Amino acid sequence: MSTTGGPRTCRVFYRDYRHAASIPSTHPESLAVDRLTALAERLLVEGDNFLGVVDRNDLILHCYVADRSDEVTIELLYPEASGCLRLTLPREQALARLAELPEVFAESLLSGAQYID
Repeated sequence: MSTTGGPRTCRVFYRDYRHAASIPSTHPESLAVDRLTALAERLLVEGDNFLGVVDRNDLILHCYVADRSDEVTIELLYPEASGCLRLTLPREQALARLAELPEVFAESLLSGAQYID
């Protein structure tokens, strides 16, 4: 995410199977933060699609449709760890969290999450 003079940005990667579009996690691209929710709304409807958001410390928020299609699973991945924090929320709550992402991710972003090894 950027704090320089202009709109705040974040780095994203995703896979959209329906539209055969993707940005690889090895080369995330900048996206204006105010466009993140619209991208998530488009992507997080198909079972295999996913969205990743990378903060300035290289922590990754990975989002995908859960087992129930009206829910989204959000994982906080640490580059140096083998596990992650995982939380499944109703779709609208997950989108609301994405709309209010801080510049640096913390465990409090997924309060109530379970650590998965």
